Amino acid sequence: MLVLRATPRGGLRGRLVPHSRLTRAVCTSLVSYWAKETLLGTKRSGLDWEQKGLSNDQYAIHEDAVAAGRAEERTAGRDKALELIDRFVARRCDEQAGAAGGSETRRPPV
Repeated sequence: MLVLRATPRGGLRGRLVPHSRLTRAVCTSLVSYWAKETLLGTKRSGLDWEQKGLSNDQYAIHEDAVAAGRAEERTAGRDKALELIDRFVARRCDEQAGAAGGSETRRPPV
């Protein structure tokens, strides 16, 4: 996949990034962001998985990361919980090659 970035002079510079690496990076960034928002209880944290732009597989990682983060927060504090979420999500997104599957339009009720 070709990724374009703006140069300081307003031009574009492109580089090829392996699709699987990009998929993992997107998964990590997206899931980590929403898991931290949920842990922090922000106004937008109540959006559903589709509104957050998550696949079913990514939402499963999100839920596991939030649970792990809450447990860490109880014992080590909020800052450590947020750090744990980043590590947890990165590992799971890597293990599942970006977890982009399972994006059917309905999720079973929780």
